[in-house]
Amino acid sequence: MLGGGGLERIVQRLGKTLEAVSLEAFSQGLDPLALQQFRSSLHDLRARGLIQELFRPAGPAPAPAVVPVHGFPFGSVVDLEFQSPFPPAGWGFDEEYRATLQNHTSYVRLWEHNDSDRERPTIVAIHGWTMGDQRVNSLAFMPGLFYTMGCNVALVELPFHGRRRPPGIPESQPLFPSVNPIRTCVAMAHALHDLRRLAAYLAHRGHPRISCVGLSLGAYVAALWASLDVLRRVALLVPLVSMGDMARELLVKRYGEGSAEAAALPVEALRDLFVDHYPLARDPQTPQESIIVVRGKGDQLVSRGQIALLKAAWPRATQLWTDGGHGAAVKRGEAFTRMTNFLMEKGE
Repeated sequence: MLGGGGLERIVQRLGKTLEAVSLEAFSQGLDPLALQQFRSSLHDLRARGLIQELFRPAGPAPAPAVVPVHGFPFGSVVDLEFQSPFPPAGWGFDEEYRATLQNHTSYVRLWEHNDSDRERPTIVAIHGWTMGDQRVNSLAFMPGLFYTMGCNVALVELPFHGRRRPPGIPESQPLFPSVNPIRTCVAMAHALHDLRRLAAYLAHRGHPRISCVGLSLGAYVAALWASLDVLRRVALLVPLVSMGDMARELLVKRYGEGSAEAAALPVEALRDLFVDHYPLARDPQTPQESIIVVRGKGDQLVSRGQIALLKAAWPRATQLWTDGGHGAAVKRGEAFTRMTNFLMEKGE
């Protein structure tokens, strides 16, 4: 994972794979009546303060198991495994979520230098939907490259992805995000909970200067993290911006713009289903000047309207357009170089 022509060819194939990602499973699963019922349940959970409880600070740093993967002359690659039971005790709305045991272990692959330089940046990388296999994560984020540039790199596995996905469930059945917006909200809070615990552990280990790179769904999670906590630098690659707007696009695609189903759930109602974790609902705690957004000009998955929402809400973030579609950000070109340079800039 340190580079080479063969690796570049594999990365190009990964880009093509991202271009082919389809949201058909979500489109077929959207039921207007069910969504209206979920919205009513969400309003009740908000009124009782239970949704807010999900997003509380995560508590002390975990004590993960450390499993060696590779060794280097001046560092190593290890897997961190720590228990992550979620939702917290007393949040009894979804016992099925709590019973999904595979999802309650958090996995992080850490590329780490041996020294104790507290000024050394650490990049936390968050993958996209249906990713999570650490071999694919390494192709998308090039941890070896950032390692040789002097960074530590932590590749996370999101809830219900990678080793956290229960066996026997086909990829055609999305678990996070899912067509159940309450389940999506819990999993999003779970992802943030694990990131905050990871940050606490990294700081305890001597790596307090944390930046974040997110891809697609991972960019949404990264934006949420940046909206709530102060990070050194944040790169949002072909970001999903608004789940409510995405749901509206899928609803219209399935039923038609003038249909009764589409009329029953205008975009304002759909945005309300996902507002609890909507990154743009607040001013980011991470300075906007420390955020870069990379968008493919031909992206067919995330609409230009969503990117316009991000630009309007966070106008001082750097906006970078590049040729290509949803896989453009993983291809090595000018945009990748500019994003890399942005992450490596000095300062907090």
